[in-house]
Amino acid sequence: MGERPDEFKNLEQDVFKALENQKRRDVLRLIGEKKGITFTDLLNASKISDSPTLSYHLRELAPFIEQKEGRYQLTSMGRDAYSLLLKTAAYGKVVLFQKKRFGATFGNLLLWSIGIAAGFYLGVDITLTGIVMPFLAFIATTTTYQLFEEVK
Repeated sequence: MGERPDEFKNLEQDVFKALENQKRRDVLRLIGEKKGITFTDLLNASKISDSPTLSYHLRELAPFIEQKEGRYQLTSMGRDAYSLLLKTAAYGKVVLFQKKRFGATFGNLLLWSIGIAAGFYLGVDITLTGIVMPFLAFIATTTTYQLFEEVK
């Protein structure tokens, strides 16, 4: 209550500065996944080559992490930031999945068409190649398309 608006502005700048760096986001993810990780384990698991550089990144992550009994863990704000990182990663996968919808549906249809053509060519029972396989192809292709719709 007694804090000045400048302090809030500085915190906002510190938060966005900390999250703008990919290595720091990776460290934050590691700490979030491990729920109590030592400095040495962080150094080994991260793509950071030396301890002074890791120490620098940990200092920059101060609003998000705390050290207790030699282990790093997320603060309340850190848990929120970690959750946001997980959501943005998942959202990116959904967007990529949506972009691939046509290719997956078309690929599925193409594979079934080749299977049906091969069945006719090899003289497989007409009931199987002429009725059952096209029906299954329709169901599989429709299901593929609908799966992409449901991911939205």
